[in-house]
Amino acid sequence: MTLTASAQITAPDELCAATARLWRDRLELEIKPEHEEACVDLSNTRFIDSSGLGVLLTLNKNLRNRGASLKLLNPTSAVCQLIELTRLHRVFDIIHD
Repeated sequence: MTLTASAQITAPDELCAATARLWRDRLELEIKPEHEEACVDLSNTRFIDSSGLGVLLTLNKNLRNRGASLKLLNPTSAVCQLIELTRLHRVFDIIHD
């Protein structure tokens, strides 16, 4: 299998219990086996709860298991605070433009 390109995905404004399942299902459709990375744009995401973090952690694990990577792009300050508070900045590759 040859890996190619990136999947570019925009996270919802609120990544919480109410939206996490639908967003996870959308990720499964948009991220193809040939993608070498998935870039999740968090620039408009104002809120993430434990369900949202769970989706991101599962996505990260699944991508790594197949030799691909996850990049979190431009998280808002509120999202950055949560990621740092939970020490997930050590897990995720976070890109600020």
